[in-house]
Amino acid sequence: MSKLSCMPNVHDDLHIEKKDLDEVFQYIEGYWPKLIRYHPKDLKTLIGLPNSYIVPTDSEIFQEQYYWDSYLIVRALINNPKYSHIAIGMVENLFYMIERFGIIPNASRFYFLSRSQPPLLSSMVLLIYGKIKDMNWLKKAVGYVEFEYNNVWMGETHLANFRAVESGLCRYYDVNAIDDLAEAESGWDLTSRFNGKCLDYLPVDLNCLLFLYEVDLAHIYNLLKNSKKVEKFEKAAIWRAKLINKLMWDEKTGYYFDYNFVKKSKSPLITVAGIYPLNVGIVSVARAQKAISLVEKILQKNYGVVQSVRFIENKQWDWPNGWSPLQLRAVEGLMRYGANRLARRLILKWLSLNIKIFRETGFLWEKYDVVHGAIGVPDRYPTLYGFAWTNACFLIMANMLEFLEKWPSENATPVWLVRRLGWY
Repeated sequence: MSKLSCMPNVHDDLHIEKKDLDEVFQYIEGYWPKLIRYHPKDLKTLIGLPNSYIVPTDSEIFQEQYYWDSYLIVRALINNPKYSHIAIGMVENLFYMIERFGIIPNASRFYFLSRSQPPLLSSMVLLIYGKIKDMNWLKKAVGYVEFEYNNVWMGETHLANFRAVESGLCRYYDVNAIDDLAEAESGWDLTSRFNGKCLDYLPVDLNCLLFLYEVDLAHIYNLLKNSKKVEKFEKAAIWRAKLINKLMWDEKTGYYFDYNFVKKSKSPLITVAGIYPLNVGIVSVARAQKAISLVEKILQKNYGVVQSVRFIENKQWDWPNGWSPLQLRAVEGLMRYGANRLARRLILKWLSLNIKIFRETGFLWEKYDVVHGAIGVPDRYPTLYGFAWTNACFLIMANMLEFLEKWPSENATPVWLVRRLGWY
């Protein structure tokens, strides 16, 4: 890969030189040791964990293991010869917290035990199993995944895990039953997408991730030859996909939205969360084409995919910011339905922004302003450098870009290749 050229759009001359990629790769590889922590015993608010883990940034805050972040780190490092053991240990840390607390908290602090973060444990389990191929480990791991699914995400107990609220569909929640704290469980802290009433919404991203749990649990139990569990979770997945498509699709707009189950109406705000049904593969080709067109015309900006359309109360998870986990979800959703040219263009835009700011500052950052090409607009705290999930997504998306350079045709990415790219 000597030069990677972007399809003409906003920047006709956009390209990435191999030397620029290599420079960032070297930075990322050298930065991991700065982010590794080992605290086996509880210390004040910090929960002791049995294995080393990677924190988001080498700063005064975010010095604990985060649930959502762990997925991206595990995915980026599972085949790294130096750090694959860290990736495996981080998943074991999540098992440990389920055993101890009955929940994977937002992060490994006692004050985060009131809520979780977007559910990604089943994806991490499959990543680890794909690496170690240990059936005994898988038998142990699936117990934690199913426990979390049943007791946290499908919970119906008020003031504990009260998330399953509408025909099997779920919401984000916090034990304090406060909207802003439930919004924090979404990872989008804070955003305009729930209009300040997160507890009233069935989020499209959450329910797509729970669809993946059901698909993954069926897959794992098929490997373990438990046909009753396979049937149970296959049925659950079919039901959830049906409801997502019924309640969250808007034909006029041609896109998916969060659903307010109290008011029986969809959120009016277009956000990148609406790409999740494409990402998990539950969309018809006709609907996918409409959603892809909307992403291309409305959410695509100069340097990637913006979190939302411009809104009067923009917060850090809204316009004009873009965040690496959502760039990745968007690109994967496009590839899954064959929009490889657009996927390639978005990867080039995002990586070029990362490189641009890296040249200016010497760091990758937590989030970016994808409209103006700058460090992300702050909200509750200053935008932080480092940054573990941005580093991880840079590696993952560079790998995807290399594939798209070799195979640029507009074909849906087959499942076997998706798995090989480490995409779950």
